[in-house]
Amino acid sequence: MSANEALPAPPHLASEFCLWLWWTTDTRGNTFDLGDEVGTVDVWVDDRIAFRGMLDKASAVLTGEDAATTPEARAALRAGKVLQDVRVGFRRDDREHLFTLKGPTLEITAAKLPQVVKDGVAESLHERMFLYEEIVLVVRALYRMFAEVRVSDAWGAEVLPAVAAWAAEA
Repeated sequence: MSANEALPAPPHLASEFCLWLWWTTDTRGNTFDLGDEVGTVDVWVDDRIAFRGMLDKASAVLTGEDAATTPEARAALRAGKVLQDVRVGFRRDDREHLFTLKGPTLEITAAKLPQVVKDGVAESLHERMFLYEEIVLVVRALYRMFAEVRVSDAWGAEVLPAVAAWAAEA
């Protein structure tokens, strides 16, 4: 394996990342400072959140406005379900993006990009490519922020108990 090839992340990290993102936006606000490369973005969990059972095939999908704030969403967590995919939105500058983070690989699907206003096919294509890359840039920066917390001592001592208390709230 070359130095540029990355090992895949363990599958449970995707659901932990989505849960961390949901918990963080719900308890600490939607504004994230993602450093010089990205800047400040507003992030939220949007209108779809899907869970799966840890040991069984049972799943739950919640859709609709503010699906993540419903009592059913927290009940799924309390029942031992883990996040399978989540619809995320973010606003950077004057651009708003919506997309779904799916499964154990955090595949970006169902992206709704801001309106492309360029004239011509080539310009429009380049603009759409830039906007999709912007999603990747923001997700990468959010994941980096999560990873820093995940490997710290605070994860087990502070974050997990806080997430459990939050999930227990109805």
